[in-house]
Amino acid sequence: MSVLDKAVQLVDTLGRAPGPMRLGALAEEISIPKSSAHRLLVELARHGLVRRCGDGEYTMGYRLVEWGRLADRSIGIRDIAAPVMATLRDQVRESVHLYVRDGDSRVCVHAVEGPHALRPVAVLGRALPLGYGAAGRLLLAYADDATVRRVSQQLPVHRNRTLPTRDDLATIRAGGWSVSVDEMEDGLTSLAAPISTPGGGVPAALAIAGATTRIAPDRYDEVRGLLSDACREIASRSS
Repeated sequence: MSVLDKAVQLVDTLGRAPGPMRLGALAEEISIPKSSAHRLLVELARHGLVRRCGDGEYTMGYRLVEWGRLADRSIGIRDIAAPVMATLRDQVRESVHLYVRDGDSRVCVHAVEGPHALRPVAVLGRALPLGYGAAGRLLLAYADDATVRRVSQQLPVHRNRTLPTRDDLATIRAGGWSVSVDEMEDGLTSLAAPISTPGGGVPAALAIAGATTRIAPDRYDEVRGLLSDACREIASRSS
């Protein structure tokens, strides 16, 4: 594991933690010596990426807020999609998530939460696998062959599920939508559709997610139609 890998894991661990973490807990979490963790944390703190708080505890640094703002500004589709997603949420009364492909992963860049107490929570900026979940399946279906090969080698099984076959991916492309049930989380159903660019690429996917009891198969046609309309509207505003 490179020094950069370790630094990223430290920051990621702090980001997932419910509060500040002590040096020993951080070192144990990513399986490195405390001395190595301390050196990395000192360097990260010098650059404002982590900060020390309390007696030997660390948390996320304020510079990450600025980086997040800059990254958000560079993803122009987010601002375009936000009002469309809010309208879609009101129509289906479920959470709506916008995912973009980032290398061999997908990242949620905007979420509009549904009105129900029982609903999925999307963590903005967290990398999720391609090939799993409705949005992951859909973005993999539109990815190039090299990406499909890499993903099949990196994560052939996830939560006891296997990657979609090439025939499955072809079916997703032909239908223009994808569905997953209990794949990323028990009791969760998600439907996704592609947001296309004028050149024909698919850099992003829009997903509707909610409790499986509320998004039953008899609602698929209704939800898919509204979802596809929203994707076309976002694409037209982006062109």
